[in-house]
Amino acid sequence: MTPMQVARNTALLATGKLPEPRVAKSIAGELAPVIDEPLSVGDHQALPKIRKAMIDVAAAPFGTASKYLNTPVLVGAKTGTAQVVGIPQDEKQRMQESELEYYQRSHAWLTTYAPASDPEYVVIVLIEHGGHGGNAAGPIVSRIYDKMEQLGYFR
Repeated sequence: MTPMQVARNTALLATGKLPEPRVAKSIAGELAPVIDEPLSVGDHQALPKIRKAMIDVAAAPFGTASKYLNTPVLVGAKTGTAQVVGIPQDEKQRMQESELEYYQRSHAWLTTYAPASDPEYVVIVLIEHGGHGGNAAGPIVSRIYDKMEQLGYFR
């Protein structure tokens, strides 16, 4: 998946609507209109559980990003690690990412939405050959949300 596809699907999980990407033609110009495609009725039943799980990823002690997201903004998150090279199934002890050649290291993903209670924004960080999602991308995502809060993006 591309970062744009991940962003759209994160927004879908956060709001129940699949937004159409918008590209600004100029800073002073207007953005293209948003077209939302709602989920079918049956799909909505799973969203509260998915959202709770994503908040736990970011905030619960056992969450894969909770140690690395240090922002006062409560977010929903999903970490990801995209392997660059395959690892044989019979390999019992895997090397650490830092021991691999740079171009063999996994890509680190972290997709988030905020505020968790009423999502308005999606922030994704992808670090090529960065290792694991939470620890590589979490501090960057935190700084982005901190700046957004400082600039008044959250009510």
